Amino acid sequence: MLDNKIVRERLLNDFDCKASQVDGVVDKISKMAPDIYAAFESWFNTGVIQEIEVEGYTVASLLATKKNLNIVGAYLTLDWLRREPQRAKLALSQPEIANSVITKKIVK
Repeated sequence: MLDNKIVRERLLNDFDCKASQVDGVVDKISKMAPDIYAAFESWFNTGVIQEIEVEGYTVASLLATKKNLNIVGAYLTLDWLRREPQRAKLALSQPEIANSVITKKIVK
């Protein structure tokens, strides 16, 4: 199991997560479905993406189609697809996910 403090720091430093929302994101990560959490944990520790498919979506397909989504958001989206498939698929059919907490860090 990942150390929540380390996850929190990495979200803030590497993924431009908002400080006011980071604790909620860490909580969502800790509550992911076991198989999605295991894939996330493996990526977090090694940088290697273990593809897992939920409702026809994978990390790679989410990253390719949702330009404002980063890898952490992709894993969270897979978990959302598992929990609420209809609602998540409806949101994914929109051009961009509104109010995404985790977005790609833009390098200036």
